[in-house]
Amino acid sequence: MDSPAAPLYPIGPLIMEAGGNVMKLLGFLACGMAVCALSVAHAQAPPAGVKDQQALLKSKDAKLAANKQLVYDMYRAIVQGGHYEMAEKYFTPEYIQHNPNVASGRDALVTFIKQSRPQRPIPPTMTFPLISLIAEGDMVMVATVTWEDDPEKAGEKYATTHFDLYRIENGLIAEHWDHVPKSKGAKTFDPNTIVEKQKAQ
Repeated sequence: MDSPAAPLYPIGPLIMEAGGNVMKLLGFLACGMAVCALSVAHAQAPPAGVKDQQALLKSKDAKLAANKQLVYDMYRAIVQGGHYEMAEKYFTPEYIQHNPNVASGRDALVTFIKQSRPQRPIPPTMTFPLISLIAEGDMVMVATVTWEDDPEKAGEKYATTHFDLYRIENGLIAEHWDHVPKSKGAKTFDPNTIVEKQKAQ
């Protein structure tokens, strides 16, 4: 196992399909939940991204380092940059998607990216504040800061954590999980606007 511990959201029966690697990653979630339970009486400590993203890409295991770099580069080019024409470089044709708002298959992903965001220059680092990047076996987990509407303070946002889990197969991303709920708006929503609005404040 490589890189600092970070929590992982539950993915139910998929644990059995993905095997022991996910079981190990879920151990981090249990630790994180225990810490949260102890600090519930205190004010929230907002999540924050690391200052040195490149440090998270390092690994003594060359395969784990390569898997991290693959996901990190994909985030910058596809998720942030919207460069759907580069999908073949990062995803398998049979790419399996568990986000309920996007169909499986690389072609479906290309369509989703086209519909949900404009193309931007590819940044040298992730513009989403990166909390952690963990590799275990053929799995890579990414934790980033995001902002949601505060139900207790109208018109305000609160910082929380977004998780993505990827399975790598022969040097390409073959499967993806996240905790995004089903939503009509998600089909055309550009997540980059969350960061842009936050920086504008």
